[in-house]
Amino acid sequence: MELESDNYDVIVLGTGLAESIAAASLAKAGKTVLHLDPNDYYGGEQASLTLDELVEWSTNQSSISASSSSSSSASTGSVSYSRLTTTELTPSLNNDRRRYALSLFPSLLPSRGSLIDTLIASDVSKYVSFRLLDSVSVWDLENDEARRVPGSKEEVFKDKSVGLLDKRRLMKFLMFAGGEFEDDDLLKGKETQPLLDFLQESFAIPPSLATSITFAIAHCSSPQDETLPALIRTRRYLRSIGRYGPSPFLVGQYGGAGEVAQGFCRACAVFGGTYILGSSAKPESIETSDTGVTVKIPSHPRPVTASHLISSPNHLPPSISINSASSSSSSSGESKVTANCVAVLSSLPKALRRRKPVQPEDEVEKSEEGEEDSKDEENDDTAVILFPPEGEGSLVRAFVMGEGTGSCPPGQFILYLSTSATADTSPANILQPYLQRLSPEPLFEAYYLSHRSSAASSNSEPNPTSPVIVLRPYGDAELLTEGLDWEAKEGERAYYAIMGEGTEEGRGFFEKGESEEEEMGIGADDL
Repeated sequence: MELESDNYDVIVLGTGLAESIAAASLAKAGKTVLHLDPNDYYGGEQASLTLDELVEWSTNQSSISASSSSSSSASTGSVSYSRLTTTELTPSLNNDRRRYALSLFPSLLPSRGSLIDTLIASDVSKYVSFRLLDSVSVWDLENDEARRVPGSKEEVFKDKSVGLLDKRRLMKFLMFAGGEFEDDDLLKGKETQPLLDFLQESFAIPPSLATSITFAIAHCSSPQDETLPALIRTRRYLRSIGRYGPSPFLVGQYGGAGEVAQGFCRACAVFGGTYILGSSAKPESIETSDTGVTVKIPSHPRPVTASHLISSPNHLPPSISINSASSSSSSSGESKVTANCVAVLSSLPKALRRRKPVQPEDEVEKSEEGEEDSKDEENDDTAVILFPPEGEGSLVRAFVMGEGTGSCPPGQFILYLSTSATADTSPANILQPYLQRLSPEPLFEAYYLSHRSSAASSNSEPNPTSPVIVLRPYGDAELLTEGLDWEAKEGERAYYAIMGEGTEEGRGFFEKGESEEEEMGIGADDL
């Protein structure tokens, strides 16, 4: 495929979520965009893959891991993978392999935040669909079962597992966390105190309930997480309740993040963006100068030039990736390692099956056979289960997606497990015990370690004089609840790095102007 032009305003490497948001926003603002991805699929690090694609991805990443150092992600800010294993596909799974949408970036979308605002402003919301998260539970170690955590005022009042006095204390905290607490005397001097201790000391909340709040409402990653950042997250989640329903979180259809990224790619194409995927889009060379970049790709006979290049570190030579960051930024941060599991389950885990509450004997209606009426309620299709740290272990997050999300065939469920780890850890050894608690006989299992620069989300700053805008991968611990909004912020940052902010040329990020038909040159007579 020979391109129509040798020159573009912007070349974007990779179709990850941040790259795709940047490409769509720039194309809408009138820039000519060439969007390349060496992969045969959209989504990059946020891709949604079929079952056979996940197995192939695991094999390819194993080869890459064998030929490179896992510490490279810390020095360049890239994302890398190691210790990848998958079980074999049974004939039944192989026959249905194209019916799965398995995410490399399993995550929830808060109903208030950067990505939801970007989806609405860009009109990409019409290309994608979501559903509410059904429940969040904390694993009760004493009773070895999942216990649902009330997250709203209505749920607190309905919850019979919490006593009246503790309900009042919980409500007092929720009112505090949902307000403007930064200057409150109750918080002064305790901003860095662990939230778990703050809840018990300042609100007299008992340890078991404080644990549930810490991990299931504030979505902390450790009992030592500081109070102020945890409260800021909690406030956003509490204010998200009611925008689209009783849950603060939305779950993306068809794997989630990868489908959203593809929606932004579609928007970019509508506004004139040019796309090439596969090996013919893999740059053979990238050269930078004071005036821009020159990229050579197999699908075009001549070098392609552009004023700017946007890319994640994974698609760039280390010299360009490092030189495109400010000299004051940290490029030697340690790599954050996460153990991951993707499993296909033949049925909903028992821990998530709902039953009607037990009624007092004098109120139980007997059937004709004399048995109690105890029919199942409608079960959850999406859920999060949080396993608090045991001993010296870390928090383990479980994210379940059912057939209603378009992720798997009817009757099956997809389970994602994740926890902090070290580079020499076997992800299967860490996560299999938790998989066994939820589903003793999974149909398929995949395990891997992901390595991300722990400094990427905070210390790495762009070099304003470079024509290359390097997108920083999310590098903190709360990827499940914060990762999508981080990607949206990175896409917006790349947009303003090129368009400018507060200048005559600068247009707002997905700024509303002409109608879509007018921007595409379609007149009223053409409709």
